Amino acid sequence: MALGKALVIGASGLVGGALMRVLRGAHIEAAGTYAKSPAAGLEALDITDAVRVRACVEHHRPAAIFLTAALTHVDYCEDHPDEAFAINVEGPSAVAEAGRALGAQVVFYSTEYVFDGKAGPYNEDDAPSPLSVYGQSKLAAEREICDIVENALILRTAVVFGWDSNSKNFAMQVYHRVRAGESMTIPMDQFGNPTLAEYLAEMSIALAQRGVRGIVNVVGKDRIARSDFAQALVKLYEGSPELVVPVLTESLKQLARRPLYGGLRTEKLERLVGRKAMPLDDALKRLERERKGAGPTG
Repeated sequence: MALGKALVIGASGLVGGALMRVLRGAHIEAAGTYAKSPAAGLEALDITDAVRVRACVEHHRPAAIFLTAALTHVDYCEDHPDEAFAINVEGPSAVAEAGRALGAQVVFYSTEYVFDGKAGPYNEDDAPSPLSVYGQSKLAAEREICDIVENALILRTAVVFGWDSNSKNFAMQVYHRVRAGESMTIPMDQFGNPTLAEYLAEMSIALAQRGVRGIVNVVGKDRIARSDFAQALVKLYEGSPELVVPVLTESLKQLARRPLYGGLRTEKLERLVGRKAMPLDDALKRLERERKGAGPTG
C-alpha cells in the first residue's frame, strides 16, 4: 500500500535522520521532530509532554508515525530509572494515544536488550527477559503501544551504526579512535547483529508500506562479537588491528548488565520483504560510500 504523510519523532538522531532521507528519496512527504539537537526543518518536541505530543500529531495528521526518540544510554538509564521510563515508556504511550486518535500507523523502535542474552539469537516469539532498566523500559513500551494501537509495528534492532559526525554510534567511536591512534577495549563476549541505519530505515518503510503489524526483527544478517565488529571497522578505516583490545565484559565494570549471547534472527523479515537481510560486508561497503561523501555529514 502507498505510505501517506509520515511523522518522524526523533528525526535528529541516527535512525530518525536515515528515515527522513529515505522517505524523501522515495518522494514521501515527511515531517520531523527533535528533542535536544536542533536541525534545519525539524521542530522541537518533548515526548514526555502529552499535550504537546497530541498537538504535534494533530497538526501534521500523519498516516504513519515513526517513533525513534528514546533514551538509549544504557548505563545512564540504570542510574536514572524514572527518567528512563518517562522518556522510553510514558512518551511513546502519549505518541501512541495521539496516533490512535487519528488512526495513524505507529512504528516503534525497540531493542535486543529486551532479552537476557543467554540463548541468542532470538526470534520474535521468544520470551523477553531484560537485564537492565533500559531493556525493561523498552519492553514496557512495546507492550503499552500494542495495547493502545491495533496496527502498531514494533521493530527490534541491534548495534545500529552509520556515518554521521553528530552521532556517537559505534562506527563513529571507532573512527575517531583510529584517527587518534588510540587503543580501545572492546567486549569479545557480547554478540549481536550490526545494523546499518540506512538499511534499518529502508526496511522500516518497506514493512510499513506492506501494512505489517506486530513484532519484526530488523537487523543485519551477520551475528558477531563486538570486538570482531570493531576489527572490521578498523580495517575499513585503514587502522592498525592492534588498536582493538578484546576483553571480557565483566572486566569493564559497566553499571548495567548486558545481554552477552544475544542477536536477533531475520527469517521473518526476509519472508515479509522477500529478500535476505543485509550482510555485514555489504553494510560496510555502504558505510564507506557514506564516509567518502554520500553520507549525512559528508
